[in-house]
Amino acid sequence: MPRPKRLLLLGLSLVSASFLGWSIAASLTSQTTAFANRTDDDLQVEQLLDRLQEQGELGPHTRRTLLDIFLAQRRFEDALIVLQPWLAEQPRSLKLALLSADLHRLTGNTDGALKELKQLLRLHPVDAQVLQLLVLVEQTNGNGKQALQDLQKRFSDQPPGSRLELGLLVADVQRQEGQPQAAAKMYEQLAAESPTNSRPQLALALLKRDQGQVQEVQALLQQTRQRLTAAGGDTILIDQLAVNWGLSAARINPTKTTIPTTRAAADRP
Repeated sequence: MPRPKRLLLLGLSLVSASFLGWSIAASLTSQTTAFANRTDDDLQVEQLLDRLQEQGELGPHTRRTLLDIFLAQRRFEDALIVLQPWLAEQPRSLKLALLSADLHRLTGNTDGALKELKQLLRLHPVDAQVLQLLVLVEQTNGNGKQALQDLQKRFSDQPPGSRLELGLLVADVQRQEGQPQAAAKMYEQLAAESPTNSRPQLALALLKRDQGQVQEVQALLQQTRQRLTAAGGDTILIDQLAVNWGLSAARINPTKTTIPTTRAAADRP
């Protein structure tokens, strides 16, 4: 089975992005984490799981806590057992449906994951999260090129200015499929279609950085900074990226002044 590519290295894929980010990061307390790790409480967890399987229900708080624990412990089959009655109660929840499909993928049931994702696509044909997980499953099955073609068609069917998320996903997949030039072209197209959004240019700068094209990276960050400044936006992220990437802050921000040191003044011709 092919190894999933860096594109959607979700680790837990959308389990992390759409559920753990919401549940554990936002509301799972240290007490819950300790509860997951203490041997003394393992028996209680198993008793809760048995109760769910026998009675088919748990209280909302208990169910959520139990699901958090199983996800944190990577017990994905047990997490599915907890999730299924919850999803039955909220069949229109996109977040829970994505989690279910991703858990099927993580337990090796890619056919089940594809079935659920195709059902979701009927309701959300251009949802970036649904398509992202679909691509990950298809890559796992060795069908990455076909998944890219399907994405490109969906992108072409959408009007310019309304397809930024979809276009960024297309470019991401193009990069992972060994098509950096096509990805760069897509980023440039998205930057032209959505001039007030800095993500396409930043993504292009990252691509150029990976290719070792430092001067182009500096030029792109400077252009992005100028665009944000003109729109009254915050440029802190651009400056921080320049620092993190080891680029010259003065070239990214030509208006920035510095106080020369005695040594620097002496070095001047």
